[in-house]
Amino acid sequence: MKRSPCILTLLLLVCCFAAAYGQGSAVPRGKLLAESADPEGFRWAVTDAGEILRSADGAGWTVLDFNEKYAGYYPRMDFRAVAAGGGSVMVAGLDADGHLAVYTSSRGTVWSPRNLEYSEAGERQVLDVLPCSLSYDPLRDSFFLCGTRGTLFEMPGCSHCNRLTRYPADTLYARVASGWTAVLLGSGGFCSTEP
Repeated sequence: MKRSPCILTLLLLVCCFAAAYGQGSAVPRGKLLAESADPEGFRWAVTDAGEILRSADGAGWTVLDFNEKYAGYYPRMDFRAVAAGGGSVMVAGLDADGHLAVYTSSRGTVWSPRNLEYSEAGERQVLDVLPCSLSYDPLRDSFFLCGTRGTLFEMPGCSHCNRLTRYPADTLYARVASGWTAVLLGSGGFCSTEP
């Protein structure tokens, strides 16, 4: 009989913890690596286990196991970055072979791969870097991916209009929009503004 209070307490803790992630959803298995909020108030997060989390209030979360849902269609993912805005949400990470992959969705239920092609010196290339962050700039109506090799990759609504810019930093960590300009932060103390 002395065990009953301990078991009851443990059961209550487990139920409360699971309820914090939304009704009927699993508790995330992976390590949380990035979080973003969109203008409509939804919060998004991603894990290194290929999970995409969504919340309407920051308290109750639903968990989408991307790797399970898209098994056989898309490669397994280790997500590293997420951003939301302009009626879309975008996630970026590494596939099972260690290559960059980006997916986008309008509501977070159906995900599609994003084209990562760009033109450099008149030739078509495909971006393949380690992603550090994603951000959305409402004035440019574009998503921006920052990554290794000083990469700033702009992804506007037109999936064939991607634009790559490289900055003198081993890694570009973040692009923070500030009115009509943006602040870029990178390794080695790199800090610059982008018009």
